[in-house]
Amino acid sequence: MSFGTSLRRYWPEMLLFLTVALPWLSLLALGIVWLWQGGHVWVWAIAATILGLAAWPLSRSVRRRADTEARLALGDLAEPSRGWNAVERQAWADVLAIADATAPFAFTEMEPLAASARDIVEAVACRFHPEAHTAWAQFSLPEFLLLAERLCRDVRREALRHIPAVRAIRLSHLLWVRRQKERYGAVAQTGWHIGFGLWRVIRAALNPLQAAGQETSSLFMERSARVLSYRLRAHATRLLVLEIGRAAIDLYAGRLALSEDDLRAARERDLTGIAGPPAPVRIVLIGQVNAGKSSLVNALAQEIRCAVGPLPTTSSAAEYLLESDGHPAVLLVDMPGFDDRPESASELRTQAGRADLIMWVASATQPARGPDRQRLDDFRAWAGAQLARRPPPVVLALTHIDELRPAAEWTPPYDIAAPTGPKARAIRAAVDAAARALGLRADAIVPVGMPPGRECYNLDALWARIAVELDEAKLVQLDRLRVGQQGLSLREIADQLGHAGRTIIRGIVKA
Repeated sequence: MSFGTSLRRYWPEMLLFLTVALPWLSLLALGIVWLWQGGHVWVWAIAATILGLAAWPLSRSVRRRADTEARLALGDLAEPSRGWNAVERQAWADVLAIADATAPFAFTEMEPLAASARDIVEAVACRFHPEAHTAWAQFSLPEFLLLAERLCRDVRREALRHIPAVRAIRLSHLLWVRRQKERYGAVAQTGWHIGFGLWRVIRAALNPLQAAGQETSSLFMERSARVLSYRLRAHATRLLVLEIGRAAIDLYAGRLALSEDDLRAARERDLTGIAGPPAPVRIVLIGQVNAGKSSLVNALAQEIRCAVGPLPTTSSAAEYLLESDGHPAVLLVDMPGFDDRPESASELRTQAGRADLIMWVASATQPARGPDRQRLDDFRAWAGAQLARRPPPVVLALTHIDELRPAAEWTPPYDIAAPTGPKARAIRAAVDAAARALGLRADAIVPVGMPPGRECYNLDALWARIAVELDEAKLVQLDRLRVGQQGLSLREIADQLGHAGRTIIRGIVKA
């Protein structure tokens, strides 16, 4: 960085340094004796006072600029994680508010740091457990042990990197230092204060004017150093607050408990009765009776998986694992067509709770959109109430577009972005009408055709839309498995009791 660039960037700090140092530089240049003999001490004092007053607004400017630059430098770290849910984002907003309100630490005492850490942890904990009297203590023992493990690992790494000869330090050495501090620490500190105080008294008795100048100079230099170090302390303070807040969110959200073994066990439980590799994205197909859900499953699987007919053929939710070349492995859940029965709404909410992606299936030739809109609004209300997890995204597959007028025409492909023929315009109009009726974005609607005896149309576009939502669906899956993992597992308890029993029996036999 050139001198000109540094001057333009740090001119308030440089100007502040000059305003503080100039009186003392002039004092050294002119000499204490010359000022005293010439009667110019009052002139120097007035000039020093004026410059000292000018340093006050400059110091405020330096602080404001340092706070702004700390926010900009840590902008990426201040962004919430993409996988966080609503509660975690609210907790992060509280952490950012604390970071903005926290004055830079001096980093010479531990008590302010510990107090700030307690405030951050309590603010985050109250977001997750607002009803608990001891919100900060609402985490499990395995999570605490895992947090201690990670903390010890991080401290070990930093110690090996920054502490010279740390491998030669023994616990006995640390215990010896502690004993010496407990035995002589208070006496040594008192002796230092008494000795330095006597030196100041003797210095003042020998040369009062010089002592006064040195005392004033020390005071101003101490304050100047505090202001000039503000930028570094502001950056370090904000970094510390954000890191503590992020760790607290991971702790109280239960993400620390989500080890690879825990995830594998949760995924295996989620795939009961389904053979194949774990962790496919779970796509739930929802729609009215005869919307074409079963036909869509067969088309996506490129083979007959479901019975298809003019009458309802799906009486209960059926799961199909799809693994095809060029497409991600997904688990399709074909639900029965919904109706006005309360059981239908309950089943929809149950399956939505286990979904990573919702594929709403609607017929382009169905004029009655009321049932779809009602069920979709019910789903949105349910999703809005799920603060502890991310709601699954929704994709609409608009089926039976081959039956739109003119029905006799079917010469795909059709360009619905810039439709030219009557069929393309009809498909575009059906997409726009479904978007308005169901409150969906047009880009979330994919028109598909599965005419009997003919090649299916636009399934590649549907797979492409699934691929677009795949990252979000995987985040939904992680949240879903994490929330499900927080409950008690009877199988896990049985295994733990078995291990504990065998350990006790071995101890009795050995005894």
